[in-house]
Amino acid sequence: MADSDGNIPHMDDQSDSSPVKIDILLLQSFHLVARTGSFSAAARELNISFQTAANHVRRLEQMYGARLLETDKGVRRVVLTPQGKALYLTLGKELDTILSRIRILLRDAHTVLRVGVPQALFHHFFPGIIHEFRKTEPDIELVFFERDTTLEQMMLDGSLDAAVSERSFGNASISQQLIGAYRLALIYPRDWSDCDLTEADLSTFSDRPFITYEPSQTIRTIVLGYLTRRMTHPPRITTTASGSTSITRLVEKGLGYAIVPEWSVGQRDHRIGRILLTGIEPVSVHFACSAFLESNPHVRHLYSVCVNAMSQSFSSPPNGN
Repeated sequence: MADSDGNIPHMDDQSDSSPVKIDILLLQSFHLVARTGSFSAAARELNISFQTAANHVRRLEQMYGARLLETDKGVRRVVLTPQGKALYLTLGKELDTILSRIRILLRDAHTVLRVGVPQALFHHFFPGIIHEFRKTEPDIELVFFERDTTLEQMMLDGSLDAAVSERSFGNASISQQLIGAYRLALIYPRDWSDCDLTEADLSTFSDRPFITYEPSQTIRTIVLGYLTRRMTHPPRITTTASGSTSITRLVEKGLGYAIVPEWSVGQRDHRIGRILLTGIEPVSVHFACSAFLESNPHVRHLYSVCVNAMSQSFSSPPNGN
């Protein structure tokens, strides 16, 4: 902890001999707040939220063991405590120099882009997306995580740089843009009916076995409510699976009907009947990235490729185009 004169403690003064681990972003946030006298100004420069900047300083204070800033509410500015002044003067221009060197190293280093994608979207779209991305970005290493419900938390934890998701994230530190929206389709074994069925024929499925996604997955939640309303009772779930490909294969084998994204099954598949469901709101698909990567050229290019590849298969492309 800093002494009464605000001097910074040395490692030799610590009772614990283990090295102190400090996230450089905490120091950068504090340095900018101290320099500008404002959390808002620092947040704008770092492209993060006001609350995130405040949390960074609070965490640094906890590690430092002393208050570094005081808020002068009368003029809406922050004032450095003696300990804060000592730390700010110690950092000085050295921190700016370090950050500049890091930016140069990152520019010249081998770049890795970590992307989270739900399994069904990955299997259907991303072989083509990767192929297109590679035409202009041959040296970028793409690391994919096939996830659904955990994507937002992974981004907040710093485990992902970008994500494609059917969920809207509510955190200001994550930037999201709409890729488009797709409709859901009910699919069934073609030999269940001699003619093509429509949405008006849903009652014919009320006692049939229903195949759906694992609990907590976005589509499962949507379709269970829809079928319950239309059939006046919940569907008879007999099988659950993790992805659209697996579910479609089960329907092909005659094991039940299912509701999947419209792009999962072609209209001309002779083994499967398909009913496009207009009674369910289209499912929006978003491209997300960490806010500080919003202007990154590799991230922007990946977003562009995703829009071009996915919107062709969606009923509702972005901006209604």
